[in-house]
Amino acid sequence: MAAGRNCFIVSFPFLFTIATFVLTVFVIVGNLTNHGLLSKLYFMRIDMSLVSDSETSILSSANLPSANWPDFYQVGLWNYCQGSIVNNVYTVDNCTKTTGLFAFDFATIVKSASSADLTGIVDEFSANVVKSYKALSYAMTILFCLAAVFAVMEFVTGFFAFHSRGGSFCALIIAGLSLVCSLASIAIATAIYKLWVKAFFEASTSLEISASLGKTTYALGWAAAVAALLSAIFWFFSICVGSTRHARTEKDIIYTPVENPSSVRY
Repeated sequence: MAAGRNCFIVSFPFLFTIATFVLTVFVIVGNLTNHGLLSKLYFMRIDMSLVSDSETSILSSANLPSANWPDFYQVGLWNYCQGSIVNNVYTVDNCTKTTGLFAFDFATIVKSASSADLTGIVDEFSANVVKSYKALSYAMTILFCLAAVFAVMEFVTGFFAFHSRGGSFCALIIAGLSLVCSLASIAIATAIYKLWVKAFFEASTSLEISASLGKTTYALGWAAAVAALLSAIFWFFSICVGSTRHARTEKDIIYTPVENPSSVRY
């Protein structure tokens, strides 16, 4: 009876641990390819479609044919992609190679694509985007990876929690680490790219471009953090109400012989 109850109690944190891992992995591998579901998972999309139609934009006046500018850029954890817009349908054409630690830098991309003097745009973005952006981006990448690793460790440790409060306690500690990494990583990502979107909005008069957040990616990231929280809560619950007692069998019963049976009263 106790074993069945333990299995039932422990099954909940197991499910939320699996959910944390799966959701985190989707965020990690988003934007790695230019086709399929992964091409739709990104942190930020930069719409460049109005640049070629504008005569006042800094980019359109640069020494570069406007047709060579992509219609949009989109940013993932390891790289960025570019593509075209046809009838309001966004199609990713190609993506850059992945790097171990990636930090998106739009000003550098523009400078490398054009021979015009774009010092103004670099200064504008350096003023609006925090100077510690690269360090935060690197920390975000590491934290996402650690969240996935801790989720795997939590899953493995959870098998020792069926008949042991000590196992549940160890799983709870690892679940706490997974929760901290999940929450911190998605919070940093949200803060960074909201700052980028704000910078593009403030520079929209001269740049004629706009930016938006990838809602699906953030939904997955925050859902992973919630799943990690629920997992930690249920591991704590398993410590409080879980049982470490095994069902008694006949082998567990010890018979003590009575020296004088006649003295036993019935």
